[in-house]
Amino acid sequence: MIKVNDKMKYRLSIGLLILMLLFSMSGCSALQQEQTQTVQPQSTEPAAGQETSGKLEITDLKGRVTTLDKLPERIVSLSPANTEILFELGAGDKVVGVTSYCDFPEQVKAVEKVGTFEGPNMELIKKAQPDVVLAGGYIQEDLIKNLEALNIPVISTEAMDFGSIFDSVKLIGKITGTEEKADALVNRMKESIAAISEKTKDKAKKKVFYLVWMDPMTTAGSGTFINDVILAAGGVNAAAKVDGWAKYSAEELMLDNPDILVAAFHSTDDGITKDNIAKNPIYSKLDCVKKGHIYVMSDDNIISRPGPRIVKAIEEMAAAFYGEL
Repeated sequence: MIKVNDKMKYRLSIGLLILMLLFSMSGCSALQQEQTQTVQPQSTEPAAGQETSGKLEITDLKGRVTTLDKLPERIVSLSPANTEILFELGAGDKVVGVTSYCDFPEQVKAVEKVGTFEGPNMELIKKAQPDVVLAGGYIQEDLIKNLEALNIPVISTEAMDFGSIFDSVKLIGKITGTEEKADALVNRMKESIAAISEKTKDKAKKKVFYLVWMDPMTTAGSGTFINDVILAAGGVNAAAKVDGWAKYSAEELMLDNPDILVAAFHSTDDGITKDNIAKNPIYSKLDCVKKGHIYVMSDDNIISRPGPRIVKAIEEMAAAFYGEL
């Protein structure tokens, strides 16, 4: 079993996939997406919120329909990604409760904490008297049922894959009455990602191995959020032949012979450096490591949270592959 600290738990808590990683380390299957050399996120456009007799009907990212009496003035966010979107859309003043993992932007640190991502405190949520709770994905399914039993409106708004990030932004825009800002944010994100793709499209694709956890060696295969970020940045995932979050053998890695090794900073309990990787008896045997082609992400959260900062993750990854673009 992988040892993880509290922050690592959320970084590896992208829905059901991450539960499987934390407790079984067997990896799990994810929905397969058609992949090309350059991936552009595709929006699936959730149903629009419809106002009827002063009420707002919302279809969330899980296909659930929730009717709100009005635009909410008090919101509890149970996902760091949702929290970042709320503040980016200028709705941070409506947020009255967040998880202990919600640490961006700086203003959110002053908001009341209602527990962790995996275990929010029901009593604290009720005490916050929310008009609506914005929940995460499949890891919070039981919580959603419990909130509904208490007649607290709850909407699943956290994107579970790369392609639904834009849907998540637009959905939160509908819930908060900031639809124009949401549309503008989505357009900016799409334009930025398209610009990165344009700059990398004619470059020789780098084969990338992403180190999620050092011991046991764990990586992000096909169907994972990180796999899509690698593709969007103009790279090719060396571990694409495996599904989900999976343990990987040294023998497989040597056969892959990646062009670059990219690591999450929190791929160990204490964090990792390029020097740690270069001196490791396994990774030091790789040609890319011998050449110094190692990159440690500056902030794990930008690549693990399906929110506005994913553009920064793609930009950083592309720069690691090809230099400043």
